Amino acid sequence: MWLVSSWFRVVDIVIAHQRLPKRVGTRLAYKPSWHQFSYLQLQYRTLSQQTSGKMPPKGKRKAREETPEKNDGAVSPPPVKRPNAGTSSAAATSFFTPTSQKSSPIEFIKHGSLLAALWEPVASSSKAVTTPLSDGRIKFAGFDLDSNLISTKSGKTFARDGEDWKWWHPTVPSKLRKMFEEGYRLVIFTNQNGLKASGSKADDKLKEWKKKINYIVTALNLPIHVYAATETDSYRKPRTGMFEHYLSELGADAPLIDMDSSVFVGDAAGRKGDFSAGDRKFAENLGLKFLTPEELFLNEEPRPYELDLDPASLPRSTVAPEVVVLCGRPGSGKSTLTTKYLVPLGYERINQDILKTKDKCIKAAQGFLKEGESVVIDATNSSRDTRAVWKGVADKAKGATFRCIYLTTSEALCYHNDGARAYSGMKSLNPENRTSVGSMAFRTFKSKFQEPHVNEGFKDITVVDFEFRGTDAEFDVWKRHWAP
Repeated sequence: MWLVSSWFRVVDIVIAHQRLPKRVGTRLAYKPSWHQFSYLQLQYRTLSQQTSGKMPPKGKRKAREETPEKNDGAVSPPPVKRPNAGTSSAAATSFFTPTSQKSSPIEFIKHGSLLAALWEPVASSSKAVTTPLSDGRIKFAGFDLDSNLISTKSGKTFARDGEDWKWWHPTVPSKLRKMFEEGYRLVIFTNQNGLKASGSKADDKLKEWKKKINYIVTALNLPIHVYAATETDSYRKPRTGMFEHYLSELGADAPLIDMDSSVFVGDAAGRKGDFSAGDRKFAENLGLKFLTPEELFLNEEPRPYELDLDPASLPRSTVAPEVVVLCGRPGSGKSTLTTKYLVPLGYERINQDILKTKDKCIKAAQGFLKEGESVVIDATNSSRDTRAVWKGVADKAKGATFRCIYLTTSEALCYHNDGARAYSGMKSLNPENRTSVGSMAFRTFKSKFQEPHVNEGFKDITVVDFEFRGTDAEFDVWKRHWAP
């Protein structure tokens, strides 16, 4: 009798647990340990052996078993039909699963309009960090969510609640597991503009969506990143904000991603019947191989597609970068011309007073020209040999144009400008706080000067005569005598 009553006590405990609210932290009214349950189960097996005929019955018990129609006074009470508590086999399995082996629900972190999460199965040998490639890089497989990994059970375009989903095709989970085992990191990038809705139902909609994602990742049972763009901004595909955030979460010390070995899968592919080509454009923006779900999961051949616009195919401007060499005495107005008129037009200023050495000037100019930027060489460039150096820089830049601006400011006026700049104390006349260049600089220029000529390779030479340009207050200061 003790064994029988003990077993029904176990059954009562299980049923009581099934009726309790399913929430984290719920404590049972009965508190049997795992070992106590194991012990009671062992007792039940013993009782089962006794009632299954392995241990022969004795006395009146045997007679009652042989004549069931007269068994009105049976020792065991008749079975009681208990009401269905709605507990599934999965719930029962979860009840007997140690807490240490249960995976936690997926938790999203909000980054502005972006929802981001990483889910990992606790009771699994799967690891979020996959084996790097032979060169130390890693590869990833990115996926759109709706109509790609999942669809609705109801057949409606939008899910009714968190349980209205099914795999897009039965092969989806096995294919993702195979890709994971092949070394891919799994990432979901999904546009979810519907989650930004405001009002009384907004929180419920978000709650149901998170519930659905939790069901999906739990069923998949693999480490996976999930990113959801909830507004029309830089995160929304085909813009690359979600991927850039994924990179930031990997961290600066993470291995580089092998983009050639990685892939993105999505249903918005620009095919006939597709609502857009956003997924294909997203893959193109990242330089990734693109597949549709039909191609990945069903091994179908690619179908024709069409993009409403392909910016990369449009013609580019053929304006070549320029190397503009200034030529003129110290104080002739070269830096003023550069900063006031050329830099605002997009020219990059190369000045040895700032960069300190000629080699640094050459290297800086080459870098700008490589990027398609024009440069202006803000220096006296008095001799043909000096200007020939910059001709060589222009020649090495593909298609760069070589021009010259020759400032004809007289020596006397240059002495005057040097004095006004260095000694007037007016900031606007000396924005770089330069000191007087001294008479030696004028003598050096005079001794080396060779007037520029188009036969040096210049496309053209622009001659600029001096003309004061400034405010009345600046002119009142500048017009004083500054040179001895």
